[in-house]
Amino acid sequence: MEFVTGQRYINNADLQLGLGRVMGDNHRMVKVAFDAVGEERIYAKDSAPLSRFEARIDDRLQHKDGWYITIREVKNLNGLNIYFGVRETGEEEVIPESEISDNISLDRPADRLLNAQFDKARWYDLRQQTWYHQQRLMASPLYGLTGCRTALLPHQLYIAHSVGQRHAPRVLLADEVGLGKTIEAGLIVHQQLLTNRAQRVLMVVPESLTHQWMVELLRRFNLSVSVLDEEKCQETESSSGFANPFEASQLVLLPLELLVNNPVRAAQVIEAKWDLLVVDEAHHLQWFDEASGESDNPAVQAYQLIESLSQVVPGVLLLTATPEQLGRKSHFARLRLLDADRFADYESFIKEEQTFEAIADVIEQLLTAAQHQELTNLSEIRKQLTGVLSADQCAQLPEQITENKQVYGLINQLLDQHGTGRVLFRNTRHSVTGFPTRELHPYPLPAPDIYLNNEDSRQSLIPETTVADDVDWMAIDPRVNWLVSQAKANKREKLLVIASQAGTVLQLERCLREQHGIHAAVFHEGMSLIERDQSAAWFADEEHGAQLLLCSEIGSEGRNFQFAHHLLFFDLPEHPDLLEQRIGRLDRIGQQQTIQIHVCYLSGTAQERWFTWYDQGLQLFARTNPAAHHVFTAMSERLHQPLDDQQLTRLITDSQEQSEQLLQQMNRGRDRLLEYNSCRPEQAAELTAAAFELEQSAALEQYMHQVFDLFGVHHEEHKTGSEVIRPTDEMHGYFPFLLEEGMTITYDREVALANETYHFITWEHPMVTETMDMLLNQEMGNSGFMVLKGSGLNAGQLFLECRYLVQSSGHANMQLSRYLPPQMKRLLLAEAGVNVAEKLTEKLVSQFTGGVPMNVAVEVVKAKLPVIKKLLKKADDMMQADLPDLKAVAAQRLNDKLEQEISRLKQLAAHNGQVRSDEIEFQEKRLLDAQKSISQIQPQLDSVRILVTM
Repeated sequence: MEFVTGQRYINNADLQLGLGRVMGDNHRMVKVAFDAVGEERIYAKDSAPLSRFEARIDDRLQHKDGWYITIREVKNLNGLNIYFGVRETGEEEVIPESEISDNISLDRPADRLLNAQFDKARWYDLRQQTWYHQQRLMASPLYGLTGCRTALLPHQLYIAHSVGQRHAPRVLLADEVGLGKTIEAGLIVHQQLLTNRAQRVLMVVPESLTHQWMVELLRRFNLSVSVLDEEKCQETESSSGFANPFEASQLVLLPLELLVNNPVRAAQVIEAKWDLLVVDEAHHLQWFDEASGESDNPAVQAYQLIESLSQVVPGVLLLTATPEQLGRKSHFARLRLLDADRFADYESFIKEEQTFEAIADVIEQLLTAAQHQELTNLSEIRKQLTGVLSADQCAQLPEQITENKQVYGLINQLLDQHGTGRVLFRNTRHSVTGFPTRELHPYPLPAPDIYLNNEDSRQSLIPETTVADDVDWMAIDPRVNWLVSQAKANKREKLLVIASQAGTVLQLERCLREQHGIHAAVFHEGMSLIERDQSAAWFADEEHGAQLLLCSEIGSEGRNFQFAHHLLFFDLPEHPDLLEQRIGRLDRIGQQQTIQIHVCYLSGTAQERWFTWYDQGLQLFARTNPAAHHVFTAMSERLHQPLDDQQLTRLITDSQEQSEQLLQQMNRGRDRLLEYNSCRPEQAAELTAAAFELEQSAALEQYMHQVFDLFGVHHEEHKTGSEVIRPTDEMHGYFPFLLEEGMTITYDREVALANETYHFITWEHPMVTETMDMLLNQEMGNSGFMVLKGSGLNAGQLFLECRYLVQSSGHANMQLSRYLPPQMKRLLLAEAGVNVAEKLTEKLVSQFTGGVPMNVAVEVVKAKLPVIKKLLKKADDMMQADLPDLKAVAAQRLNDKLEQEISRLKQLAAHNGQVRSDEIEFQEKRLLDAQKSISQIQPQLDSVRILVTM
């Protein structure tokens, strides 16, 4: 193509960009501005997806100021077209090519039809199906959340839906261990990317979890990320041409340690522009306390680094299962990372929490009333909320509630306006079902004399580290023989063994292998990421894998080994949160077996004291205990001292009492309110039902079989619920994401969850989305010719079927499809120019259509060319006549939804500052831009077909 500055082009791959304008070119590249969306793009000349826009005589052409002419003459001046014509007022006007409207209507299907370029009926039908499904998907607020390899769990869908639709979400995901924080984060990221709310995402995780995150993102969400370490950064700098290696990829995953240990990389990652930041295991971040003077602490440096990132990245997701592991002030510090204005003062934060109990009590009463279908008088509730709500807020409460819809509306209002619910989500096992039971097996063992002389309780928990290097502790430690006996007694079971120290793990592996012939996989911080993942995979292999996996403490954090159900404690951790994390590797939602917890301890040592305290004082082996951290903080000094039986009994009693008191307090106040807000049951149930309705796996399978057949992709049944697809010699060019060696796929969620090697094909899978875009952005299927046989209509009648696409142009992150989903308007014109689409419906027509030889179709077009042109013009006029009503409906829908959301955000901001000002400003600008975009909508003729009766 020869490009001239000012020429107008269409991007065939993305028609929503509107009409492009050539800004300049050189021998290889061309720069095009798409003024309708405010974007500029650069293309290689030899592969640019561009088509020149050239209007024809008698076409109706729009000027950028909104008026039209009917073209009477076209002249070319220095490579640019000049259009001469007549306005509706009768005045003669000229429109230079450079002044054509950016939202021009594109009707190339008419050109193909008039030139008798017809496609087979199957292509035409597939195009209509593709539009139907794309419109259905784009209109759903759940698009991006239902197509991943995950179970559709209500609490996960609720959080992902609540957060994923926000502009630049900033939240702390703090579900208890095993409830799926990583999945929630993945769903949010997936939806943000799929709906173009975010383009560049940075994920910062502990080094031990880097490879697992990479695998999970690809396996569950079809997200291919760039994993960067120092070696990869250097390689990128030397080979990619990017001075900043973090700018070379859209999705970047990296270990936190890389940034903490390398100030240059830290500066580079802050300089790179990101839309969304994800930080896993955020409880390791430690707020700098000036009084402690620990500014050189790596945990403090990590906090300061993430703080710097959070100040420049619009969206932030923090993940932790133990938000208060380092205390309330540390928890406040993480909330401060999300919104420094909202959480500016710790004392105010604590004071605000004291009001949560009253709010929780009111919500409890309202829920009870709704469940029993009782009418609720708010006079008593007003009294309870006096002093908690402001006078203005109390005045907004309705006088009387007469139906459940009002009850839930008031509950949602109270939840929105109070607490940390908009920035903090925490589901607990108390509120989510589906967890297994636990069964404890204690094993008291005699303590060797060499271990009895150590009075340091911390060292006594891992006594093997206290002996001299020349002492073979394994020869005298009864825990080693205990471990061997457990392996032999459970030969057909997978055993996850966790010890505190990597050195202990390595020595145990060597002892088991050399002295007992037991081969165990190991997992510790001294291994590379790939080595750790290989060990985990060896352990997971049911047929040829290792029976035992020996883990150091890092094996209890982030990893999922729920295919096993035997957990062996070789020692005890020094913190209850670490103990819960160990159990959480197996005790996860979806676990099918009772968790068998095997704990050995040395009698008469600190191990026995800690085991008794964990078991009796906190009941941690039987259930989770959200109060455990607080009790540990209060009892830590006593727990580390030598205790006689009476003192230990007193410690356990005190711990039980304090634990129960804290649990009751949490249940009355903050945690109960947070639980309600993290998964509002009624809304979660509605979302789950809508998610199952949206996925339509049977329809997808039927649709993809049509696609495979037309593109020449071989498909055959593999096993029940799966099939094999592979390329063929007859395949028509490139097919998205089809592997050269073929692939096993399934459309069934349950089959996909049970068979991780199968590719899970959904409406959101890249193979499907790219195929749909490819079908809609090419000409194939936009022009057709069919005969109607046996319809009962008189023979020889001609009908023109026109399908107009009505959609708005704008930035993808404006999400206009939510308010004006792309609509396909069908007109079916008889020769007299009458629209008979309502009488000859699409379904009725499909019963009588049949093919016709090409030469016959060509002769009909030649004979009826004047009639066809007249009908095309008539269809355009009809669409223009309908356009004001279509725009009005879209504008009203937009105003209703966005203005309601803006009003809600302003109300929240006024009451408790939970909404950032930039979020409100974004929504207000979004409304203005969307209103302008809708006002400029022009219908686009997407496909046209001639129907002739026989």
